[in-house]
Amino acid sequence: MGRPPSNGGPAFRFILSEVTEMEAILLQHNTAMPGRHILEALADKFSESPERKGKIVVQFKQIWNWFQNRRYALRARGNKAPGKLNVSSMPRMDLPNQMRNVIQPLAAPKTTHMTGNLPGMTPAPSVPGVMRSGSDNSYLEFEAKSARDGAWYDVQAFLAHRNLEIGDPEVQVRFAGFEVEEDEWINVKKHVRQRSLPCEASECVAVLAGDLVLCFQEGKDQALYFDAIVLDAQRRRHDVRGCRCRFLVRYSHDQSEEIVPLRKICRRPETDYRLQQLHSAVNDLTNLNQHQIPALDAAAKTSLSHSGTSVPIVTPEPKDRSLSATPATSVQPSSNAAAVPAGSA
Repeated sequence: MGRPPSNGGPAFRFILSEVTEMEAILLQHNTAMPGRHILEALADKFSESPERKGKIVVQFKQIWNWFQNRRYALRARGNKAPGKLNVSSMPRMDLPNQMRNVIQPLAAPKTTHMTGNLPGMTPAPSVPGVMRSGSDNSYLEFEAKSARDGAWYDVQAFLAHRNLEIGDPEVQVRFAGFEVEEDEWINVKKHVRQRSLPCEASECVAVLAGDLVLCFQEGKDQALYFDAIVLDAQRRRHDVRGCRCRFLVRYSHDQSEEIVPLRKICRRPETDYRLQQLHSAVNDLTNLNQHQIPALDAAAKTSLSHSGTSVPIVTPEPKDRSLSATPATSVQPSSNAAAVPAGSA
């Protein structure tokens, strides 16, 4: 799998009391992102706690990312479709090899980016970061890469757009959970795309070596989402805790490598076709087995009826009681047996 994370210091972790308080706040807001003033107050409070005062300053973005991760997890748990695969009951985690026989690489759709000819700078009315897709009447959510830290954040709204004399068009973005002072102008073609999807436990089979993923990197001073490439996947048997697989990833922004669990990975929407193909193959196999078993039973019954013969029932004969009553006798050598000369042994 490679080496464990080694980014120069211990990863930042929230302590149990901090997690408990943040979970209570998230529950009070019905899993919606709390306001900035609440997150800043939490950061100040945690930084002044006896466990952290004078040691670690908790940053606003660390608080924001915790809430964002928690909301991702709750959303993934609540959006389980009835057609999803139940991989946890499978005895072996060798599904990726099976998938390679099912998945056709040419079927992979292209990454969805915002493109198009945009006029000059247009301070149009705010456009939500969630848009309706004209093809299947569903909604598309977007994420954008911040130029300040190179991390990806959910888009709350597109505020304006402009065309530059040199280079690609840009959009002004309001990041989800951030205020106006955090708005940025962002390159449309390079740094705006359809939102990455948090992985459910059954979706680890869709994460393969070579994939581009959005991975949660926890450093000493920050914990943010960055692009990463999956280098290797270690498949493990699932249990009551969910997916136990591990993935070796290389972050694109600093080329560091880390072994991460599935919960830190968000896959790209263009990998949905893998789950659809695998699910279709499993359904076809199930239907085939369901049709084959009754057909075999019917064929067996037909062959017996056409032969006109019945299977004889053989009852075991009772044991001869005279044999059991006969006393044991020593076996005498036959008179025709050759005698062994004494001392020949």
